[in-house]
Amino acid sequence: MKAVIINGDDFGLSHETNAGILRAHRDGVLSSASLMVGGAAHAEAALIARDNPQLDVGLHVVVCRGRSVLAPERLSGLVNVERAFPGNPVRAGLRYFFDRRLISALRDECRAQVEAHLRLVGYLNHIDGHLNFHAHPVLCDILAGLAAEFKVPCLRLTREPLLTTLRLSRSSPGRKLIESLIFHLLSARMRRVMARHGLRSNDWVFGLHQSGLLTESYLLGLIPRLRAGITEIYFHPAADVGQVPPPPGAQREVELLTSARLKEALSAGGVHLTTYARLASGAVPPADHGQE
Repeated sequence: MKAVIINGDDFGLSHETNAGILRAHRDGVLSSASLMVGGAAHAEAALIARDNPQLDVGLHVVVCRGRSVLAPERLSGLVNVERAFPGNPVRAGLRYFFDRRLISALRDECRAQVEAHLRLVGYLNHIDGHLNFHAHPVLCDILAGLAAEFKVPCLRLTREPLLTTLRLSRSSPGRKLIESLIFHLLSARMRRVMARHGLRSNDWVFGLHQSGLLTESYLLGLIPRLRAGITEIYFHPAADVGQVPPPPGAQREVELLTSARLKEALSAGGVHLTTYARLASGAVPPADHGQE
């Protein structure tokens, strides 16, 4: 069986992001979202989540290009006085790996984000990370442990089939190859960590290599190529609501997610829309993870 989780990242980042996710859910195929509990519009996002129980809202952990939940004095060396994490993901990733003094602060902040999500939304079925930092070895270990402790059943596995993406879009092949190599290694390790903690995941993901560059032709070409099992396709939709216009790519994703052609293609391809909540319940069986 082919099943797809269509997720909106950065929920709570802004009013525009919230509006885009809400429209894509109510009028389109968005089945899931990932909440930034430290985002400027997180309270509004939590209200939307409570008013739309069919939208499965997970946690979008932020440790780079965002703000902490805890105060700076509790996160010595991790954030600045304005609670801002580092902005460069490569430097942040290297620092988190090699500076072991930061592990305790990272664990405290991740715990605080999990607890904040549960207060805001009331449930938590999946965790992923802003810029996919949840796959970072240090963060993966922390989050897998917290998921087991708080009985969060699923983490996102960032495992994108490179050849499928390259067949659909030949842009930036060098960048995509490097990303694929990095996340292939990280996802292999992550699967082992999740197995030790009894956690579940999607089998495949799309959105990594085409982040901000998704088009209708790409998606319509992707659907017939989806593999058996559970695929997550993640987006970053945002709607122009008359304040600060979001990037054109984010606005385009709202239109893609509400496209009648996309709905028709999913139906014609026998692809079932699902959520991490249904995956956790056993309603959707995962594929054999030995497949490549």
